[in-house]
Amino acid sequence: MEIYSSEEQQVEAIKRFWQEYGKAILGGVVLGLAALYGFRFYQAEQRGAAEQASTKYNQLIIQRDAAAASEDWLAKAQGFIAAAKDDNYAVLVALLAAKDAVTLQQFDKAEAQLNWVMTHAKSAEVLAVTQLRLARLQREQGNVDAALVTINKPMPESFAALQAELKGDILLQADKAAEAKAAYEVALSTAGSNKQLLQVKLDELAHITAV
Repeated sequence: MEIYSSEEQQVEAIKRFWQEYGKAILGGVVLGLAALYGFRFYQAEQRGAAEQASTKYNQLIIQRDAAAASEDWLAKAQGFIAAAKDDNYAVLVALLAAKDAVTLQQFDKAEAQLNWVMTHAKSAEVLAVTQLRLARLQREQGNVDAALVTINKPMPESFAALQAELKGDILLQADKAAEAKAAYEVALSTAGSNKQLLQVKLDELAHITAV
């Protein structure tokens, strides 16, 4: 760094520096402040939107608890989902709407809600629960091919036993007893509980030669 021999030289050096870099420094300060306040504004908006979504969600749940499953609540739920799009509250409402649609025997609506969750949910655990519900619904409707496609999609390891058991149920309904037995054996080997029911299912297929 250059050493100045007098105060006048230092002052002149400061002036030259400011003339050369002053605008850039001011511009940087302005941009920095704009970015800071812009980020704070964005955070405030995000908090506000989250609080608003939480309030609307709670109101919707109160309305649902006040009455049994109804067409009116399903319509409100659909409106909430459309407005909230793919946030966590919309996913939760879609799962409740699917459950109520089943209660009302509106199975097409239930399947549509579960498929929506499969597309929009971000949690692997929520996806796995939804996958099981969808496969079970498809099986109960006799759509065994669709149910097999659904149940064969990847799941977290913690769902392995449930996945294998439901796969066995679907295969059995599809008259594929040997494959069902193999699926039940996988379920039994990975189950932490519910082994008694699985063993009963396997005992009923004891005469079947596993593939």
